[in-house]
Amino acid sequence: MNRFAAVLGACAFASGFGIRIVDPIVPLLSAEFAVSLGATSLLVTAFSVAYALGQPFLGPLGDALGKARMIVLCGSIVSVLLLVCAAAPGFPSLAVVRGISGFAAGGIVPLAIAALSDSVSAAERQVALGRFLVASILGQAMGAAVSGIVSEAFGWRAIFLLTSGLMIAATAVAFCTLPLVRGPNQPSGHGSIFGRYRQVLSSRRAIPLFALIILGAVAAFGSLPFVAGILGARFGTGAYEAGLVLGGFGLGGVLYALTVRRIIALLGPTRMSRAGGIGGGAALLLFALPLPWAWNIPFFILLGFSYFMLHNKFQTRATELAPGASGLAISLFAFCVFSAQGIGPLFVGSALAVLPVPAVLASLALLMAGVGVLAPRLLASG
Repeated sequence: MNRFAAVLGACAFASGFGIRIVDPIVPLLSAEFAVSLGATSLLVTAFSVAYALGQPFLGPLGDALGKARMIVLCGSIVSVLLLVCAAAPGFPSLAVVRGISGFAAGGIVPLAIAALSDSVSAAERQVALGRFLVASILGQAMGAAVSGIVSEAFGWRAIFLLTSGLMIAATAVAFCTLPLVRGPNQPSGHGSIFGRYRQVLSSRRAIPLFALIILGAVAAFGSLPFVAGILGARFGTGAYEAGLVLGGFGLGGVLYALTVRRIIALLGPTRMSRAGGIGGGAALLLFALPLPWAWNIPFFILLGFSYFMLHNKFQTRATELAPGASGLAISLFAFCVFSAQGIGPLFVGSALAVLPVPAVLASLALLMAGVGVLAPRLLASG
């Protein structure tokens, strides 16, 4: 069991590392390819939307063909596509390949979560999944921080090469150690896939849950591709400083994952939701203030800690929607999160074109606080 979780964690770390590598280098890519910051942020949107669109297909395939088998297949594809990104001759080709890699990456972390949830009892699931978050979140935190440092020192192509190497190593370990077998009693076929969709979506909590997931992720992730630009406009900082600030978001998630059992015991589900929403809202309000750039690191640690309190609760609720279709349930969860990560920057970018930065960040803060306050009532949780 420990080795099984460790290998899944290695895949989650490598995949998570690649998720946020573009955020700190948006200004660098904008300058090199002579496109606007808003247009360059579409790289984030392309990856996130493609990641989301893959979920309705990859989740059922993981249930039917075996989650470990799909993780290895998707990891292999992502490894190759990252190499192609590193060699991209122009912005259009980079955007297309980055989008395709997002589709393939969608078959790694969600299926790893589903595989782990299948192997633990319901009583221990939230703690187990909270701890598992360490791997993915730490990967995202390090990906953002390392991207800024490596890109300034060696150029943006180097970060894609480094990420490909990590993905190759994790996929090789998974191939050698995980049982690459079909899921038990999970026949493939269109009827069984549609049946699993009905099983998940028939729950009365499904629609409110997925709506809250989307709104919370829009609030938390919508501004991230613009952090480098906001800091640069305020202080003249570059990718290095933006990477450190964005890395704080992931570090906050890691701190939550390491303390998840104590947080659950101290607050309980209802107060966890409210604390997560209000804490995240407060962090966004603090970022709206023109304080010294380094002060934003603890603000983003608070944002990450608070958001992943909500994320962990919503993720656990998703695994409970349909125990016989965990792969699909978690894939729909990921669909919502990454759809929000794709559409969030579009809304924020449009808002920033007509509104001042503090007003946009304050709106996101109110949205996140509202999600946290409303979640216990809409999900009927005690």
